[in-house]
Amino acid sequence: MRRCPGVGAAPGIGIGFTHFLGGRVEVQHRHLLPPEIEPELHRFGQALSRADGQIARVQEQIAAMEGDGQHYQILEAHRLMLTDVHLVEETRRIVREEKVGAEWAVRKALEQIQAVLSRIEDPYFRDRRSDIEMVGEYILRNLMGIEISGHEAVPPGAVVFAHDVSPTDIIHLARVGVAGFFTEGGGKTSHSAVLARAYGLPYVVGVHDCAQFVRSGLNVIVDGGRGEVIVDPDEAALADYRARTQRQAARSKRLAAAREEPAVTLDGERIHLAANVELIEEVPYAVECGAESVGLFRTEFLYLERPDLPTEEEHYTHAVAALRAVGTGHIVTFRTLDLGGDKLPASVRIPAGHNPALGLRSIRYSLWRKDLFKAQLRALYRAAAVAPLRILFPLISGVGELRAVKEICAEVCHELTVEGIRHNAFVPLGSMIETPSAASIADLLGAECEFLTIGTNDLIQYSLAADRQDEHVGYLYHPLHPAILRILRQVVLGAQRSGKPLAMCGDLAGEPLLTWVLLGLGLRDFSMSPRQIPIVKSIIRTTRLADAEKLVETVVNFRTEAEIEEVVHKVMRQRFPLELDEES
Repeated sequence: MRRCPGVGAAPGIGIGFTHFLGGRVEVQHRHLLPPEIEPELHRFGQALSRADGQIARVQEQIAAMEGDGQHYQILEAHRLMLTDVHLVEETRRIVREEKVGAEWAVRKALEQIQAVLSRIEDPYFRDRRSDIEMVGEYILRNLMGIEISGHEAVPPGAVVFAHDVSPTDIIHLARVGVAGFFTEGGGKTSHSAVLARAYGLPYVVGVHDCAQFVRSGLNVIVDGGRGEVIVDPDEAALADYRARTQRQAARSKRLAAAREEPAVTLDGERIHLAANVELIEEVPYAVECGAESVGLFRTEFLYLERPDLPTEEEHYTHAVAALRAVGTGHIVTFRTLDLGGDKLPASVRIPAGHNPALGLRSIRYSLWRKDLFKAQLRALYRAAAVAPLRILFPLISGVGELRAVKEICAEVCHELTVEGIRHNAFVPLGSMIETPSAASIADLLGAECEFLTIGTNDLIQYSLAADRQDEHVGYLYHPLHPAILRILRQVVLGAQRSGKPLAMCGDLAGEPLLTWVLLGLGLRDFSMSPRQIPIVKSIIRTTRLADAEKLVETVVNFRTEAEIEEVVHKVMRQRFPLELDEES
């Protein structure tokens, strides 16, 4: 029996026999003579065309099978990557200047792109490495005449192992009825991971220790929650995981039973639970998990994996698709472009500055690139005529900044009116509370907009001056730091003084262990990862607010985060053993 660590990309447990789907395409260095260069570039162009046609055919098949084609956009992103200048033009340059075969040039271009992405701290952008590599594999297989699909040979109940799996693989194999996936490559926020979670299939990425000895036909356990793969498990391990699977099933059944029920405490307080969404394809899964709305729809997706900026029409089409996906009665809150710092797609150029995290990013970049900002706002105001939506502005640091944003919104609505373009000018505008300055003037910001949303990830790291991704200071990033509790209480009081609704998004909002802390501080509106909603709802429905408030009053004057955490975790684990069972 071998235990192979990885990274959990989609929760759940899969037990079955391995099926090897395919490894990384190996390429050989091939030197070209001058007369061979143009024919080689032509061959590369043909491979690009074939890859595009293959993905397009899969899109058509999926649209026919699903009816609404909800996974169309993910595959469309992969088609757009086939035009990425960093991949396509760099490959052509390498062929011309280094006089090497297209396969070698593609691999070198891919490695250059991935080296850049690896240095990005934001996991969503960093995991684009997996998506760009999958597109590269498409091209390489076409160049080398290797069959791309092998889905028909995968038996139901198999656990699929590969160097990486594409969104196409996930969609097809989910219909075959596989038990799960594990891969050497990939990322937990890759498009493939998004789809695995949507289909409820366990998926572990970054499993390197198994590569040399895994083959088809081995008994295996894939644990997407713990991020572990067990090859050739013994009877004790199998018995343990079968028992865990049964507990998970019982837990899921109980949580699912309350899916349609409102999140109401035992003393009648109504709590709003919304979903954070990055891709339209996640919306049906979010609704299925019980999301009452989309509290944070990230719009950066349109800027990724493409060499050019999205047009107003693309923004509009994307927004309308999201509104239609969520359905009647569910409002969507679109956060405007949140780029900068280390989040830089190919289509965006931002001066680096001495400290990018504190420089030209998020709303500051939008105000700097007014043309880009107005294109997005025009599209959102137009989409608001189709269905209700809200617009949320990231990294607001003061009232002056918020007023500048509102002036641009007024300009956009005036221009649309003059042009006779249908739109809704009465869209609620909101400010994110992500900086200590915004937290301290939440009442003033609330007086200038219709709603406030706490973005906990940036607020915590800016307040504690600690980057949570930094291995040297990440330990300082702690949501239960006494300063963070005081800041959150200050924001709640500020929102109450302004009379404006307050929500919380970010990782903290969906942490079940901390639900009582947030309720006790006075928060009543949360937006989180869809899969956290059933667990948080179950806790809320068996909670009395007086108990949550008592817990907060107990710990709020403790002096260290360690003291607070010890008490909070002990109380929550005793009170909610099913929801917080780490073994489930």
